[in-house]
Amino acid sequence: MSAWSRQDGGWTLALAADADFEEIMAWFQDAAAVDTWSGPNFRYPFTARTFREDCRIDFMTSYVLRPADGRLAAFGQSYDRDGRGHLARLVVNPALRRHGAGRQLVSMIIAALAAAHDYAEYSLFVYRDNLPARQCYRSLGFVVVDYPDNAPMPDKCFFLIKKSKEE
Repeated sequence: MSAWSRQDGGWTLALAADADFEEIMAWFQDAAAVDTWSGPNFRYPFTARTFREDCRIDFMTSYVLRPADGRLAAFGQSYDRDGRGHLARLVVNPALRRHGAGRQLVSMIIAALAAAHDYAEYSLFVYRDNLPARQCYRSLGFVVVDYPDNAPMPDKCFFLIKKSKEE
């Protein structure tokens, strides 16, 4: 695990390390699962090299979330998009879904971004048919807004925003 980390209760958010990617890769059993997670431009089947390239590891901050027992629970990324803290490629270990790891991951990435930047808003994309993810994001205060003109797949995804402070 990297030297940087953030704790909340029994959860730890840390920067992803090279050793984490092999396990994350195993969470995806087919091209459809990869597409739901990453969008259409992610190669599958992938290799360790193509996975890192398509994750754009060198251009985005990559995080892993672990519960107190140290298991790898979730992965996500962030970057600046149109002046917002943008969350991307959020995924929970299939063995740990429906136990709050997704909410914890999003909350802790936002907290990490807030500590480093003065964003007024946070954003993410989600496939329209990904109901569990949409429910998670809505429960955290994200709302659907107009789709950005420069973004692909407006017919397949929603664009969601969360204000940094409730107005």
